[in-house]
Amino acid sequence: MKPATVVWRFRDGKAGHERQTAGLLSALAIQRPITIIEINAREISHAWWAWLRGIWPGRPGLAVPDLVVGAGSACAWPMLAATRAFGARSVYLMNPSLPRGLFDLCLVPRHDGVPAGARVMLTEGVLNDLVPSSGPRTGATLMLVGGPSRHHRWDEGGLLGQIDRLLAALGETSLVITDSRRTPPSTTAQLMQRVGDGVHFVSHASCGPDWLREALMRAPAAWVTADSVSMLFEALSAGCAVGVLEVPARRADRITRIAPTLLAESRVLSLGQWQATGKWPQHPPLAEATRCAVRVAAELAR
Repeated sequence: MKPATVVWRFRDGKAGHERQTAGLLSALAIQRPITIIEINAREISHAWWAWLRGIWPGRPGLAVPDLVVGAGSACAWPMLAATRAFGARSVYLMNPSLPRGLFDLCLVPRHDGVPAGARVMLTEGVLNDLVPSSGPRTGATLMLVGGPSRHHRWDEGGLLGQIDRLLAALGETSLVITDSRRTPPSTTAQLMQRVGDGVHFVSHASCGPDWLREALMRAPAAWVTADSVSMLFEALSAGCAVGVLEVPARRADRITRIAPTLLAESRVLSLGQWQATGKWPQHPPLAEATRCAVRVAAELAR
């Protein structure tokens, strides 16, 4: 039996970043045996200076890494310091602010507009740790409502009109609506007023950390507002049929183009498309973490 690959997983405390590395390492563990050592990147100071000197500035006595992974700017210099001090391979999950050539491999979302290369692998959205359940999808249909952001404005009346059309079309289908930390209080109040036979509301503030993940893995379909980009890709990874509720863009940029691109590729449907056909696109679930893990395993075997 091959010895386990020692992986240092750098963490910055941000849930979105840590879901990315969790997804990659869960998939990598299927490819080869690994031992994961968790490193708090924010506890490591002067990492750039340590990188220049070729020393490790963190905790001593840890098993020497074969691979270091991380996401988020706080992880970049500590990862590079470990790479240089121990000769480990490095995989950075995002488009780094530092030169990409400093890392052995960068896993960069396609919507960032970075060209693929020997050290850059493009992904469909950011990685996550969701996988489709193997059993029947017996959960409720989900409606995931976001809110205004730097990229999207918020048209509450327009959104509620779409929701009412959807509720009428769904009929007796069981539906769970949930808001997010960005949802305006007035929108949340309106969503709660839609509760009735078969329609439930779950506040993001009352959910446990795994509620949405588990709900997505059981849901046959999920309707997601266009501003909630990470939720779009998580629903696609979980194996849901995915519909998009329109939200006005502030401007055309890499984020606001994501939902229209998914619509053009028929990976998701608009409300109008779904009402016209009643059919969902037949695409296999996204499996980006698995695809990236295969590449990382191949790099380690070289």
